[in-house]
Amino acid sequence: MTIQQPIRKFVGSLFAGALILGMAACSGGDDPTEGPAAAGSGGSSSGGSNAAGTSSSGTGNVIPTDPDQIVGTFAIQIKVDKSMTAVVGQVGDGPVPSNLVWTEKSKEGDCRLKTPKSPFCEERCEGGVCVADGKCQPYAKPHSVGAVTLTGVKVEGGGSEIALKEIAAAYQPPAGTVLAYPPFGAEDTIEVHAVGADYPAFDLSAAGVNPIDLATTDFALSPDKPLVLEWDAAPSGAASQMHVKIDLSHHGGVKGLIECDAPDTGSLTISQEMIAELIGLGVAGYPSVVLTRTSIDTVQLDHGRVQLEVSALVERYLTTPGVVSCTTKEDCPDGQLCESDATCQ
Repeated sequence: MTIQQPIRKFVGSLFAGALILGMAACSGGDDPTEGPAAAGSGGSSSGGSNAAGTSSSGTGNVIPTDPDQIVGTFAIQIKVDKSMTAVVGQVGDGPVPSNLVWTEKSKEGDCRLKTPKSPFCEERCEGGVCVADGKCQPYAKPHSVGAVTLTGVKVEGGGSEIALKEIAAAYQPPAGTVLAYPPFGAEDTIEVHAVGADYPAFDLSAAGVNPIDLATTDFALSPDKPLVLEWDAAPSGAASQMHVKIDLSHHGGVKGLIECDAPDTGSLTISQEMIAELIGLGVAGYPSVVLTRTSIDTVQLDHGRVQLEVSALVERYLTTPGVVSCTTKEDCPDGQLCESDATCQ
């Protein structure tokens, strides 16, 4: 079945090691760890559990696995700004834990403003993450799903079938594979077939997506005006949806973000009131907006769902009043230094 809403945690927050492996086989030669889809570990808060799902501290406060949660992803992402495509896949024995709990503070149409909270666990979560006050969740362990074939992704020189290589239960194109750009379009079908190993065989199928042609040129945020985003609309009948994320404080410790799940019709307006509310939470260096066009399919295993996520991503840096972003002192006006939050002070 095709699900027309993106599942926000991209592979960067899913399996950091697998993404690094997968990026090594992408088309293009730029640093694949840059940008919002780069690998990032969930991090461990204090609290106690081990990877087997039992409490290492003796508290017994371990979050049980929900069979409806995502336990694996095969992700094929067009990184439009770099004219490259990332391919990576992995299936684990449980969902990937996050050490942040998000609360919806306001909602307007397709958009929500959310703020994070770091849960507190009195004892250290060894082998896991504190995911709620007093609750630990184990890190997921990757498992083999046997030989995996990816079809519908074009390779330079011809062909659109790739036998993915398994390395430490993570799947990526074999070394030397060069993908065409773009590797597929909205008229194509992307399929994954796994013959099964630790888990039964499964098949996934999702519609391709077109690279995003972003028409917006004004990325100056102000608490006094809305943000209008415009892009090329998906073809009529396409299965894709547009996910938009605005993060103004990433480099200073995220204070909040705006996320929108909108129809892929070519335009989205985020209200002045919501923009002002997000700015008021705090701004660090290099605030950005990320647009991701996504098509998804999932399959049910006994312990959770595995998804195929086909997407295209573009990112643009934003400017906000009174904030100068920097990486070194040379980026700053005379007399100011580049601080740890990537702003000149």
